[in-house]
Amino acid sequence: MKKQALFLLLFSWLGCFNHSDNPAQIFQEVQQLNQRMEALYDAGSPEKLAAFYTEDAVVFGPNDELRGRAAIKEYWERINSPVSLSLEILDLQTELDSLNFIQKNINAKEQIPSTFIDQLDKDTHYAFQLTKTTLTYEREDVTFFKGETISLMNWEKQPEGHYRIKSVWLMQ
Repeated sequence: MKKQALFLLLFSWLGCFNHSDNPAQIFQEVQQLNQRMEALYDAGSPEKLAAFYTEDAVVFGPNDELRGRAAIKEYWERINSPVSLSLEILDLQTELDSLNFIQKNINAKEQIPSTFIDQLDKDTHYAFQLTKTTLTYEREDVTFFKGETISLMNWEKQPEGHYRIKSVWLMQ
């Protein structure tokens, strides 16, 4: 009887476990996506960079907002002499409740925009990446520009099983 109960418990637990929801696996997958984005930026491939975003992706900046993959592609195209992109993962969470934790620990001057939160669907799998982005490019006058930004990226799991960026909030 104990063996049957143990087997039933184990079977029930395995039935609830979804390997793709493993936080370590998601971290590794997002880290690999970041590395691919860095390489594509360094190679000057704005169209391929834009493919990492969903069609309806939104980037919320302090001064403007980009809506849709086409607008994001135009942004990447404006950087016509890329040098390097670095995406350092500061934190990665997979639960909607983790946004409260992230908000409290980033010392952001503003709240996470409601439009960032409103587009979340409780039935969709997300990975929330708090990241430090370092962007370097060469200007026309042959000087280098280097900018650092802290942002919150929302990776949304697609029906095909891979992640794309649904939204980005540029905080600093």
